[in-house]
Amino acid sequence: MKYFLLPLGCATNKADAERIAAVLESIGYEKANSEEEANLVGIVACSIRQSAIDRVYGKVHKWNKRKNTEHLITFVSGCILPTDEKKFLKTFDIVLKIDQIYTLPSLLKEYGTALPQSFWEIAPKRTSTFTALVPIQNGCNKFCTYCAVPYTRGKEVSRPSSEILAEIKQLIDAGYKQMTLLGQNVNSYGLDKPKNEISFAELLRCIGEMGDASDRRLWVHYTSPHPQDMTEEVLDVQAQYNSLAKYLNLPLQSGNNDVLKKMNRRYTREKYMQLLDAAHAKMPGLTVSTDIIVGFCGETEEQFQDTVTAMQRGKYDLAFIAQYSPRPGAMAERRFEDSVPKSIKKEREKRLTEILKETALQNNKKIVGTTIPVLVETHSRKSGKMLGRTEGLKSIEFVGNSSTIGNFVQITITDCDAWRLYGTLA
Repeated sequence: MKYFLLPLGCATNKADAERIAAVLESIGYEKANSEEEANLVGIVACSIRQSAIDRVYGKVHKWNKRKNTEHLITFVSGCILPTDEKKFLKTFDIVLKIDQIYTLPSLLKEYGTALPQSFWEIAPKRTSTFTALVPIQNGCNKFCTYCAVPYTRGKEVSRPSSEILAEIKQLIDAGYKQMTLLGQNVNSYGLDKPKNEISFAELLRCIGEMGDASDRRLWVHYTSPHPQDMTEEVLDVQAQYNSLAKYLNLPLQSGNNDVLKKMNRRYTREKYMQLLDAAHAKMPGLTVSTDIIVGFCGETEEQFQDTVTAMQRGKYDLAFIAQYSPRPGAMAERRFEDSVPKSIKKEREKRLTEILKETALQNNKKIVGTTIPVLVETHSRKSGKMLGRTEGLKSIEFVGNSSTIGNFVQITITDCDAWRLYGTLA
């Protein structure tokens, strides 16, 4: 029996897929090279955008046609809204919540070795030998009005710190070079268990001490934090340890306070900029990315201009800019009218992208001529060159060979554009 998994959306879903793979392989399934050769196909769904859910329906429709001529089992898990769950129950063989994935073997009526009794007990089937995703928290208590995550993943639950630190140590001992701590609100870690869990800053300190004590270079990233829960203590710890990467994803979403309030973001533009300034002051050369939503319910041109000036002030290296689209079940879909025309949303996205292109190019030009460490990830079939990432997760292209994949190399930056660096082996 062979399985095929399709994780959609964020890195958390990819990490969840690694645990699903581990469960399936523990009962004898093998990974298929393609969905066409699999006997079991599954999706880790994403409900952030309707387009992702539409893709789920498209896939299951295709798979169900295959059942006319061959034996095939389908399942879906991940972020699923109640309205979609009812429809999935009619189209998929198995529908289950992600924290119940350990029950999949019994649902498949397959039995292997001793089965895990909870989601966190599942050791993931790593898809890489040098980078790793490490979930530390699941769920969300923020209820941003545009977002469906609290309705799909439930309340925030922090993973025991002892388990996290044990997994990090195991990865360090195994020679992993880069790790990403994951959570829907990663920096709210421990707030659900204040009496028996350490804070996010304390967790980072423990990880930083382990990383710096190792005899090799290590980069530890984290995503996604919420500005409401970000503290200067977290930034101080991040600045203190070499193994804690000098990269920060700090979602802004909007530069207008009224829009932020309507989004239920619970911070102001001024508070956000104070955090951003503090981060740059504590970590010179910090790479910063952000998330922006354009065309949120009723957003005026004047309100959008505040986002324009915030983007200019932030001088971001990277940004994930999205046009607002209503999600069934999210508060905004129930309370507000999606009144900004699609054409205006598209135009606003384009304007912010042009600002990002300018600031990213300016930032990249500052490191042309320097020599920096790069983690080599893959070989580009298109250009014939090697591709890697900097500590700040910037993409870089250089001439090399496949023996460097999975290793750190020193690269002298010779050129750049807004989206990529170019260099040579030092």
